[in-house]
Amino acid sequence: MTSATDTETTATSLLELNDDVLALIVRQLNVYQQFEIGRLNRRLESIVQMLWRTRVRSVVLQDEMFRRSGSNSRQFVAFILALAPHMERLSFHHLDVRRLRLLSSHTLEGIHSVEWLGDGNRRGRVRFVDEDVRLLRRVFPHLRRLKLRSCQITGKYLCDLEHLSELCLDDCQYLESQHFRDIFRQLKLRKFDIMEDCDEVNCCDLADLQLCPTLEHIKIADYHLCMESDITQQLLRLPCLQKLSIYSKNFVFDVLSRIARPSSPPGAVKLIEAFRFSGILHDYGRFFRELGNLRQLTRLELHGQAEEEEGGRLQCLQDQILRQLASQLRNLTDLHLCGYQLESPLGLLEFVINCRQLRVLDITRSKCHGESFVWSCIAVLAKQRWRTQPLELWIRLSDISPEIVHSPRCLDNVKLIKIDTKQIGPNMDYSSGVLKFSFVR
Repeated sequence: MTSATDTETTATSLLELNDDVLALIVRQLNVYQQFEIGRLNRRLESIVQMLWRTRVRSVVLQDEMFRRSGSNSRQFVAFILALAPHMERLSFHHLDVRRLRLLSSHTLEGIHSVEWLGDGNRRGRVRFVDEDVRLLRRVFPHLRRLKLRSCQITGKYLCDLEHLSELCLDDCQYLESQHFRDIFRQLKLRKFDIMEDCDEVNCCDLADLQLCPTLEHIKIADYHLCMESDITQQLLRLPCLQKLSIYSKNFVFDVLSRIARPSSPPGAVKLIEAFRFSGILHDYGRFFRELGNLRQLTRLELHGQAEEEEGGRLQCLQDQILRQLASQLRNLTDLHLCGYQLESPLGLLEFVINCRQLRVLDITRSKCHGESFVWSCIAVLAKQRWRTQPLELWIRLSDISPEIVHSPRCLDNVKLIKIDTKQIGPNMDYSSGVLKFSFVR
């Protein structure tokens, strides 16, 4: 255990360093430790304040931070009030909800985003409940983004968060149907996420999503669509919708077919410009046939996963299926076909031949029979006089050696092909079974 004398000695030793070195040391501490060390000395306090002014916008609080230091209620409140002027986003990860309740008499106007990631093992009075939603409204009056997980809320007071534009509800199994109409009618939501473990919510509750015309991004599970009473057509008619993400394990084909072949007349529903899927398909022939109905697609992302039952082997895609798809999706500009074993390079080459606007071809983690694909690709591109820029070929972790970029043949054809071997890090959700549709803006 550290004594007060030890702390004072440490502080005295630290003060022998210059401000730049002190700042580097303080930056290694979590925000509560920075608060504690700032109370030891005015010089340290000024360094902490300087760091908070320039670096603290998003803060994550966990019980462990406060248990180690043995902070009491007064110290916790003092810490939050000192930090509040610098914060915009605040996340509570498995924090005892009683600490949040200590803030009930205070107002933190600068914070517009709150995440409460609860502990599913907590019971009784230490669980986040409806009254805590009312507390959020008092403490964070300008709240625009709220994410709740593992809470015992019914949704009763969510509609009172009048400035809310993003709402995410995960593992909230006490939600009651009658409150959703008020949520969608009274709030001007841009993003709504109820994808995970909210089993009491069904399509009858989410049918009222149409009462919220401001929605741009919706993230739900396939059981929320309820195949006996389909609401996908209502979702596709929302005027501002840009993204629709649907988590599906059992109804992938049903969901895709309902969106790829809507029953509403053309013009009544949103046109899909991008589609993304990650997972294992046991009937990928049917899956690709449904994809062929999305004729207006400009971006297609398919991320395969190794089949554990097959010893971790990649799923094989046949040339015939790829050729058919390439003839149907001629408007593609970006094709990401990642994590697959191709029967031969010929199926993939069909996209280079048929898609005149193709700019990016991503075969990360895929096996397309090595360098022969690159040479065939260059031969095809050399005949395409209409191309105004080189095709970008991403080959990270594929069966094409990164050293190919240094080959004379590639260097001589830089106007036709640009091979990218560096790590690609787009912000993508690789959760298995998530179908993501993006719509024409």
